[in-house]
Amino acid sequence: MIAGVQALAQQARHGVALGFANPGIYQRYGTAAYHDVTDHPLGAGRDLAVVRVDYVNGTDASKGTTTSLRSLGQDSSLRAVVGYDDVTGVGTPGTGYVSSYRP
Repeated sequence: MIAGVQALAQQARHGVALGFANPGIYQRYGTAAYHDVTDHPLGAGRDLAVVRVDYVNGTDASKGTTTSLRSLGQDSSLRAVVGYDDVTGVGTPGTGYVSSYRP
């Protein structure tokens, strides 16, 4: 996905190569071009989860469905914290990321 975003950034530069991505990414960190990802985007003590309904047979509802609750940000070894983290690095590109490469 990031390769696709980088291709759009290069296109915004009218095809001028970006080169090694890291310097540009770190240069934009802390600006509106990047979104810092954390385990608790709603604030401390406010966890996120997803409820899924899946087909028991994996194809259709003829054999019934099953419901599961999946917690987000509760991995036992990785944490997404303010600043750099092992989950997302410096975060995810924000709405202004591609346009920040325009000359």
